[in-house]
Amino acid sequence: MPPTRTPLAPAAPPAVDLTAAQAHVLAGQTAAPSYAGYNVGQYIELVGPLDTGALEEAVGRTLDEAPWLRFSVTSAGGRFRQAPVPARPPVRRLPRLDTSGAADPVAAAVDLVRGQLACPPRLELLIDPVRPDAVPDLAGAVLVTTGPRHHLLVQYFHQLVVDGYGVALLSRRIAERYTALVGGAPVAPSPFAPVSVLADAERAYTASAAHAADLAAWQERYADLPDPVWPAGRTAPAGDTALRRTVPLDPADGAVVAAAARAAGVTWGEAVVAATAAHLAERTGAREATLALFATARTAPGTLRVPGTALNVLPVRVPVGAGDTFRTLLGRAAAELTFLRGHQRVRGEELARTLWPALPGTRVPGPLVNLRPFESELDFAGTRGHVVSLASGPVDDLSVSASCHPDGRLRLDFDANPALYDAASLARYADGCAAALVALAREPDRAARALVRGLAAGTAGRPGGGRPGAGSPGSGPGRRPGGPEHDTETGALPLLPSAHRLRAAHAAVERLHESVLLRVPAGLRAAPLRQALAALARRHPALRLALRRTEGIWTQEIRPAVSAPAVTDPGTLRRIGVAGRTGAERDGLVSDAARAAAAALDPGTATVLRAVWFDAGPREPGRLLLLGHQLSVDDVTWQLLGDELSALYGEFAHGEHGADEVLPPAGGLAAWAARLTSEAQSTARISELPHWSALAAGGAGRAWAATEGGHRLVTALTLPAGYGHPLDALLLTALTRLATSRPRLHDGSGLLVDLELPRPGAAPRTAGRLTSAHLVRLPLDAAGRAGSGEPGPTYRRVARDLAAVPDHGQGLDQLRHLNPQTAARLSNLPGCAIRYRRRTVPRAAGAADGWGPAPAPEWRALDVPGASLPLAGPLELVADTEALPDGGASVTLRWRWSDLLFGADEARRLAEEATQTVRALLPGRPEPARDHPSP
Repeated sequence: MPPTRTPLAPAAPPAVDLTAAQAHVLAGQTAAPSYAGYNVGQYIELVGPLDTGALEEAVGRTLDEAPWLRFSVTSAGGRFRQAPVPARPPVRRLPRLDTSGAADPVAAAVDLVRGQLACPPRLELLIDPVRPDAVPDLAGAVLVTTGPRHHLLVQYFHQLVVDGYGVALLSRRIAERYTALVGGAPVAPSPFAPVSVLADAERAYTASAAHAADLAAWQERYADLPDPVWPAGRTAPAGDTALRRTVPLDPADGAVVAAAARAAGVTWGEAVVAATAAHLAERTGAREATLALFATARTAPGTLRVPGTALNVLPVRVPVGAGDTFRTLLGRAAAELTFLRGHQRVRGEELARTLWPALPGTRVPGPLVNLRPFESELDFAGTRGHVVSLASGPVDDLSVSASCHPDGRLRLDFDANPALYDAASLARYADGCAAALVALAREPDRAARALVRGLAAGTAGRPGGGRPGAGSPGSGPGRRPGGPEHDTETGALPLLPSAHRLRAAHAAVERLHESVLLRVPAGLRAAPLRQALAALARRHPALRLALRRTEGIWTQEIRPAVSAPAVTDPGTLRRIGVAGRTGAERDGLVSDAARAAAAALDPGTATVLRAVWFDAGPREPGRLLLLGHQLSVDDVTWQLLGDELSALYGEFAHGEHGADEVLPPAGGLAAWAARLTSEAQSTARISELPHWSALAAGGAGRAWAATEGGHRLVTALTLPAGYGHPLDALLLTALTRLATSRPRLHDGSGLLVDLELPRPGAAPRTAGRLTSAHLVRLPLDAAGRAGSGEPGPTYRRVARDLAAVPDHGQGLDQLRHLNPQTAARLSNLPGCAIRYRRRTVPRAAGAADGWGPAPAPEWRALDVPGASLPLAGPLELVADTEALPDGGASVTLRWRWSDLLFGADEARRLAEEATQTVRALLPGRPEPARDHPSP
């Protein structure tokens, strides 16, 4: 080949309008900045001799011939335009990877590519960037060596810059350039036309009478508005990635399909449409199948030469009667495609708004069908290049992409939304549809529905005589989206006691939350992490919990996975790059992200979980912030989710054991709610009523002014190994001694404390706020009033009072909120008190695989305003306990003092004084109170 010449940086073309397809993609991407579903990709498998230097030059020069593929977006005057940015440096390098040492080199390469496709573009660098030369590359390529004389030229693009047809233009030009370079032949002039050709053609068409005529034709054809038919029976927002099932038809089966198509005077494309419609209609019982077909929308002069984005999605309707044969359906499909091609410049989004205004989203309904008539084989100077698609864009239900090889083989790629399908259900659908195509082609004069119905008993006779998808990356069973637990728990959920407590607070609850910060392995990938989070929501109904409030009446429901944001909303997970950042900068990013995540919570729409991944790069462990609404999480929840997330991520990212093999069953929230309500009516529980009634008879308590703020302080304790005293008694002893000499902390009749303790051992293994809370009034300490005396006697008195509480206080919530008769008797319980809560810090169960809690100092960034209810009493104390390796316990005390009652310095002194009181109790080892649960 001739020596490589360094090209000059091409001059940037002037800014032009976005095409309608680009504007549609940009709107979707800006609505969900962390969504990666608009990334598309393919690879060209090259088996044979390869001049990698010539290939690098061919790729670089081809991209330089289309400078509009690298641009910034300007928004002056509310009008988006694309301004091409020259590549810097002018010489493009082709990155190279080598997976030849892997057990399955091609699969390893595809996994690496899917990691690239799971990264969304950085919009802040793309739209009105401060530095236009720093815009992200939305188009690129990587050369992967998978073995001797075996390479994959991987191409990745964002749909904002190029569609499938445009990718085919680029691939053809790369092969043409490479062949010329290797052969020493002159390279033909660039065949490309600039993206302005697309934009100008669209603008002229939209203003023409042709547009109005085309729209009227569509409206007339769909005047009766056929009902949408979905394979899954419903849709969900598209995820970052889709499950894939590839079914290749061997040459013999492909020849059968081709022969049936030729006999009817149509092509293999119409055969795929007709078979897809017959299979869908019979599967759903519909009389007519409405499909959504990809169209190039390039009919104006010059538009077929533009590597850009013009892709359109338009409806195709195919009636499927009981006696209709495949030959009949082929004719109908051909007529539909002829109509579509004649009116394909009307945007599908416009048709969706006009014809189906009640449907969510902006695309026409039905499963997607993508007929790919582009070359599946390319010539690279005698080395065959086989084109394999990896991702084709968002899939909200199911799509089928079909391509035909030169030898007649058909390849069917079925992509499915992980929110609606698992690998098994996708395999059943894909194999059944492919089998239907071959069977219908073999017997085109039989009733199509009856034939498809006969196949439904099983698909053992699969096309090709072998395992569907064998040898194709992304084929086969794949990975299950969400483990074994499906959303069997849905529907109305009685309010748990924790929800009743929030309701009784009469405060804004939208942003109330709790959060944890986890350490996660280096090199984490967004797509499997998002799948793992969705799997958690399927397993745990509390993560799909929606709250309804009507004139002060609260009701809850568990959403199905298909409509639960934690499963379907790409915004559930956000990625923030922190590589190269200082510790202080990272803390600031965590704090800002926690505030933003809390602001995104909305229990009214079941938006109760948010996650933020702080990506430190491939060599340094990152962090993962999990933030959940208080209705849905407690301390045990975080332990469960942390442990399961590690296993689920391993399943999705590495194909490790399925979740059903490594995780115990989850769920049982509805059954727990029913059990609590039943217990509230039991004789044993009602026998506790005198104890709580006596507390109610003690008066309404003191009314303190509520505050949104407060002085927040942290102190710490270490409990030695083998020390058996209940932490609650120790801390309440310290508070009693403080309160005795400080009237601002009590109501004159004793120290009133509202205790919230961890869920009981009988609670189910599921997410949710399953804690119990109760009140206790502790007598003031005379010795403490005098400022002298040992704390031991006070401790013994407090421990006895706590031990006298029936069933450790678990019954008060039930009698107060779940039994209407006893609730009336307890309506006078005092409402304002010192709030005390004990929690358990998640342990590092997954430390061996890089998962576990982040170091304690980093958790300070999670303290954001609005996490808790307003402070209605003088003080709130949260005790976080963490087991130590030596058998002891580390205790972090989080104090929140009313800033209406105490100054900052006084609050600090009181917190330290109380902590010192507990420390003073530790060496003496007074007799422990055995009846109260220890931490």
